[in-house]
Amino acid sequence: MSRSGAPMSLNWREIALILEELPLEGSSLQRTTQHDFHSLSWHFYHPEAGRWTLYTEVGTPFSRLHELKRPISANQMGKTAKLQRFIQFCRANLEGAKVESVYQQPFDRVVRLRMNNHGTILNLYLRFYSGPGANMLVTDEHDILLDLLYRRPGREEQSGQPFVLPEPKGEEGKAFPVRERTGDSFNEQIEEAYGEKSNTLTRKELAERVGRKMERELKSLNTTLDSLICTCVNTQDFMRFKKFADLLSANQHLLIGTMDEITLEDWETGELLTIPLDDKTLARENIHLYYEKYQKAKKTHENAMGEVEKTKALISQREAHYLALLDPNRDPLQAIKSLTKELEENPGSAIQKKQSPGLTIQSGSFTLLVGRNAKENDELLRHYVKGNDYWMHTRDVPGGYVFIKYIRGKSVPLEVLLDAANLALVFSKAKNQGRADLYYTQVKHLRRAKGGKTGLVLPTQEKNLTVTLDEGRLSRLLLGHEHA
Repeated sequence: MSRSGAPMSLNWREIALILEELPLEGSSLQRTTQHDFHSLSWHFYHPEAGRWTLYTEVGTPFSRLHELKRPISANQMGKTAKLQRFIQFCRANLEGAKVESVYQQPFDRVVRLRMNNHGTILNLYLRFYSGPGANMLVTDEHDILLDLLYRRPGREEQSGQPFVLPEPKGEEGKAFPVRERTGDSFNEQIEEAYGEKSNTLTRKELAERVGRKMERELKSLNTTLDSLICTCVNTQDFMRFKKFADLLSANQHLLIGTMDEITLEDWETGELLTIPLDDKTLARENIHLYYEKYQKAKKTHENAMGEVEKTKALISQREAHYLALLDPNRDPLQAIKSLTKELEENPGSAIQKKQSPGLTIQSGSFTLLVGRNAKENDELLRHYVKGNDYWMHTRDVPGGYVFIKYIRGKSVPLEVLLDAANLALVFSKAKNQGRADLYYTQVKHLRRAKGGKTGLVLPTQEKNLTVTLDEGRLSRLLLGHEHA
């Protein structure tokens, strides 16, 4: 039991004790039932023990296995509207098979059932973890994966690939005591301890975590919106620079040598207007400088206005997305699946738990990793990106690498490419030019240059992109990285 008195997942010693009590060897699998996204029941027949049911649950804080004496109520678990692929595979390939042997990985929560289905040997692996390592997997006799409950490409576990058990753990380190016994049957004790609470609690816990993720994301988006609105306000007076430039142009004959200011009559109001001048350059060159300021401020203002509307739309879209996920009236199975998937797509998970070098910037649902120098470029390449991630760099100009983290099933939209391109430009030698040609490709199409400088790579299958520096876009992306 946990300190709060709530059940927790079984440790390896408790799993071993459960297995000792189960009549697994010699039992034939007659039927399989999926209750929700995390739990299945296996209905066996044993020549001496008769019919009995094994309950298994993985990937939750209550991961466990035990004999099921009391039926699980349908209103608690919900009905599976559509059978998942894994349960379909089990019904087609495991039902009718006899358990030949049971093996538990030493000091671990991994169990293997070797099953013989009329001469075909199959291995059913059960990993009773509460985190992302949890799974149920079926392999052939040579341990080639045939199917699995959770499909997580990041773990390189997919059909057709070899499955390798990790090296057995040592018994040293954290103690794993068996919880206090309350009766003769440990299976009955565990079933009683967990009851029918786990799946409801699991959904509640997932919903709470997604709720916290929603708060963080919407807070970040609203901070971005406030910054963009501030940019709009600060640049809304861009026409003043044009007036200065027009007045200076009309009075060029008064601009002699270098000057720090000049007072001219404003032909619109008839009032005198003092215009500051850059005294480090010829007075007449201030005409060009003010026209440049006007163009830059106007563009920044217009871009910021456009980003304000996009950000408002994105906030509305993300709010609707989360409210749909957290709808209490959703089908329980579909709700747990959707909540779990949402948390697995959390940009703060997996590789980002370890702070990456350079900058980590969010572009919609995509994560951008930005290297600002050769050392950061090399470190990101070596330890923080994978083959399906995208790499972007300025063509023929030294600069930082920008990586777009891959999201399964999603293509990279143009807005994300433009965000990445602006970052690649601003962290390159082409920054002062305000425009650059770039190219991008997937990391798996990069190769290191023999004898080249740190982080130097040669791309293949690249695509080209030309971008002009967008100040409004950059102010949104670099919010919170002003001193980076």
